[in-house]
Amino acid sequence: MIYKLSNEAGREEIEKEFGIPFRYPNLYLPNPIINGFHETNLCVVTMENPNKISFAIWGLMPQDFKEDWQIFQDKTNTLNVQMDELQSVGWMQDSYKKRRCLIIATGFYTHLLENGNTCSYYIYKPSEKPFYLAGTYNRLNDGFLCTALTVGKTDPFVSSYHNISNRAPVILPKEQASDWLSKDSDAKRLEEIIQNPKKVKLKAKRLSNEFFLKNLSSNTQLGPLFVGLQH
Repeated sequence: MIYKLSNEAGREEIEKEFGIPFRYPNLYLPNPIINGFHETNLCVVTMENPNKISFAIWGLMPQDFKEDWQIFQDKTNTLNVQMDELQSVGWMQDSYKKRRCLIIATGFYTHLLENGNTCSYYIYKPSEKPFYLAGTYNRLNDGFLCTALTVGKTDPFVSSYHNISNRAPVILPKEQASDWLSKDSDAKRLEEIIQNPKKVKLKAKRLSNEFFLKNLSSNTQLGPLFVGLQH
């Protein structure tokens, strides 16, 4: 599973890459380490508003949920949701059918268990441009959105840098975005997107041991903490 993302792109870069504006542009700030274990927001494009980039709390909760994020996440971790959960858990089924979304990121962090130790990597596109990840969302009682990554099996490349689980985010090329958000996409088409994702060229950078201990605000500060480049 993946619990840390990165979205280091500037607002104008994101809007240019995807051809849609932010709904609340002044609220967006780049963030090199988005930690899902803290209550934090992700940039999303939703089925109900596919022509604007919105914000959603990372961690899916039931539609119209009234309690706090922490209360629900203490009981069940919904930062990542698998296909079988979307198809079998009642309140998640409704989200999957009616409220799919695209989550915007510039990369995600993985962890490799090797010789009794763990090391971490940053996975990103060679272009370093932002990309879409598959997700679902709900609307809380107070009107805020909440979201989860829809995860699938790791491919051989990601598995080389992530063996603490066999699940990772599903990257959606821009040409598949409309299929994922469409009300007309049937169950077979949606399963195909998640279970047989299109191959996307990625790179990996190994991180120093103190990487996640630093209080970072930009990729300028990240640079010295990358210890190697993998292809």
